Amino acid sequence: MKISEITLIGQYIKDLSFENPMSPNVPPKNENPSVNLDINTTYLDLKNNNHEVNLKIKSTASIDKNVIFVIELQYAGLIKTIVKNEKDKKKLIISGSYLLFPYARSIISNITMEGGFKPLVIQPIDFENMFKK
Repeated sequence: MKISEITLIGQYIKDLSFENPMSPNVPPKNENPSVNLDINTTYLDLKNNNHEVNLKIKSTASIDKNVIFVIELQYAGLIKTIVKNEKDKKKLIISGSYLLFPYARSIISNITMEGGFKPLVIQPIDFENMFKK
């Protein structure tokens, strides 16, 4: 399966949560928090060659032991393609994740900035390598 063999019909925020537990006492912007990042992708067969790939990203930022923000995003895409076997399914999940990631990354960057923090910019991810784990 090549990228040219899939059609991205639509993409959408499936779930979004942002918590700012220390507000209005936000720490100074010159302090760099420790940031944990958890990324996962799920797949749903919707029949008739339609599939949903759901990119799930959760990040928690803390300074010392104080959580300064938590963001959770599920950003999904509706994709049309023919999946014949498990190998095609794996390629679809990986390709779909690559297609959705730049949009999810932008949303997270904007939301954290609107929350009063430096924008959280997630570095590019090797989804193929991630899928092997």
